Amino acid sequence: MALTDDDSTETGAPSIERPYDPDTAPTVAVLEAIAALEGTDATALDDEVGLVLYDHLDPQALDALFTSGSTAASVSVALEADETYAVTIASDRVAVARRE
Repeated sequence: MALTDDDSTETGAPSIERPYDPDTAPTVAVLEAIAALEGTDATALDDEVGLVLYDHLDPQALDALFTSGSTAASVSVALEADETYAVTIASDRVAVARRE
C-alpha cells in the first residue's frame, strides 16, 4: 500500500493525514486517503460515496506539479472535492478533512 497511517482510519473520523512515498502519484494518494477516511476501497469511491476525483481537478496536471524536479519540494495544493472534503497535498503528505 502506498500510504501509511499516522492516525486512526475509523469510518466517521473527521480527518486523516498520511505520508505517501515518492513512487505514488499524488492523485492516488488523495484517493487512498479519502477511501481510508470513508472505510472503503479507493476503486469504490464513486459507488460508495459518489466521488469522482477528476470531476474536481485535472489528475495529470496535479501529478505533474509534484514530479517536476525543480518545484516538487516546494509545492503544496489545497482543494475542495465534492464540497465534502478539504484536501491538502504536499510533496510527501496528503491530508483530508470531511466538511460537515
